[in-house]
Amino acid sequence: MPTHYDSRNNRWRYKFNQVINGQRVRVSKLLPKAWNRDQAKVFDQAETARIFGVATGAIKARILIQTAVDLYVDYRCDELKNGDGATKELARLFPYYDGRFLDELSDVAREYTDAERERLAPASIRNKLSYLRAACRYAQKEHGIGDKNDVHGVALPVVKNGRQVYVQRADMIRIARACEDRQARALIRLAFYSGMRLGEMVDLGRNSDVLDDGFLLRDTKNGESRIVPMHPRLRVVGRFLPFSHSKVWLQRLIRRAMDAAGFPALHFHDLRHSTASALINSDVSLHVVGAVLGHKDPRSTARYAHLARGTLNATIRKIR
Repeated sequence: MPTHYDSRNNRWRYKFNQVINGQRVRVSKLLPKAWNRDQAKVFDQAETARIFGVATGAIKARILIQTAVDLYVDYRCDELKNGDGATKELARLFPYYDGRFLDELSDVAREYTDAERERLAPASIRNKLSYLRAACRYAQKEHGIGDKNDVHGVALPVVKNGRQVYVQRADMIRIARACEDRQARALIRLAFYSGMRLGEMVDLGRNSDVLDDGFLLRDTKNGESRIVPMHPRLRVVGRFLPFSHSKVWLQRLIRRAMDAAGFPALHFHDLRHSTASALINSDVSLHVVGAVLGHKDPRSTARYAHLARGTLNATIRKIR
């Protein structure tokens, strides 16, 4: 048999090197360390039969998920704004898709969800698996790897995006007063009165500009620049820009302030949701709220639809 013991790696190695239908087929694969000669022989016979079957068209080729991930990382991630993050997340998922085939993608997603549901929130699990699904879809669409039925319809955890945690202006002031750091206090007010994302605010005075009547954001989550109008209460915030503290340190300071003010369940991003709530309670339409927050997809704004019920009721009563 072509399989032999590789003394350099202290394990059996499977090797295949033959011409099939005029094409040279070469395969070399190290087998698990625990395998003995008999196990290597069984694998040799099965794998050789599989290779002949695939080469002659008798067996459909099965593609490893790793192959799709490698193509995605090599050719696509460099073009993505969060390419480095995608590469890292795919690497963390490796133990779950190692040695698995594209037609097992649904099983991999289910197994990862079951394994991590106690540790991670559904949204986090969904986001991480989305990278894996995107890699497999890219390989299928752009490189013709696998069958589209293998990579479509993968079940991801359902995430309820309708937020129920909002703070009022008095709550925001209470949190700010519980914060001893002036930059962190300024960031709290900036978040509440602008609805900007944390990364967008930290970027102010660097890649983004502070205008007389607003903020010009050049590098946003959806890749498009936008102008955020400046609330009159934010004019004094300009002297703290750009923030000298790191994003992580600012988050830590604000987390402490929220806990001290009696809001242990509040997240920093909830200040952005609170901006949407305040706008809707002031009879601002969902369309305008989406424009202020920089939503590219209307479905992102739809999570606040339940807040607009009072506005809708008042609107319908205007019919004569």
